[in-house]
Amino acid sequence: MTTPRTRARNKRGEGAQLRDEIVDAAMTLLEDGTPQNMTLRGIARQAGISAPSIYPHFPDLDSILLAVAQRAFGILEQELGAPDDADPVERLRAICAAYLTFAERRPHQYRVMFGAVWDAGQALERAPAMADELTVLGMGAFEVFRRTLADCVAAGRSTSADLFADATALWVGLHGFAQLQVAAPLFPWPPGLRDSIIDRMALLR
Repeated sequence: MTTPRTRARNKRGEGAQLRDEIVDAAMTLLEDGTPQNMTLRGIARQAGISAPSIYPHFPDLDSILLAVAQRAFGILEQELGAPDDADPVERLRAICAAYLTFAERRPHQYRVMFGAVWDAGQALERAPAMADELTVLGMGAFEVFRRTLADCVAAGRSTSADLFADATALWVGLHGFAQLQVAAPLFPWPPGLRDSIIDRMALLR
């Protein structure tokens, strides 16, 4: 477990830095596997600040966890990247592999992103003002899938006639696979299942 640190006071104009450090602290608690400490006091302790110091930057725990989810989706989008392979199908396979690798290597962040630690729906009920940010949450990563699937269609490698729906189906398939692998690690997963999911959801040929 990471030891909470003692933090020097920010100089004037360094409030943005403190905001980032609060998110850093929340992510550290997640990566340590201690979501039970994911409280305002726990995050403040990890950041080396007093709990009231959080409020100028985040009004509540939901807003911190939204920031964590936003950062995690940003990392995911970067890791999906734009593989160099000129073949769009191989590019799509590489993106899907990167997605599953992210879910495996960053399980606690992944759980915040998809509701296992933080329920975005309930947060929206508590704070309707979050609606605009929640509407676009994860859409950058989704666009990587949609854009690459479009390249497959343009190359005559996919029969998709509805890119949004089929990219969504592909994401759902990958997410389910990632979650089930964690929930049922001893299940005899068929070899080649990942490629089968990609082929079927992306309507590849």
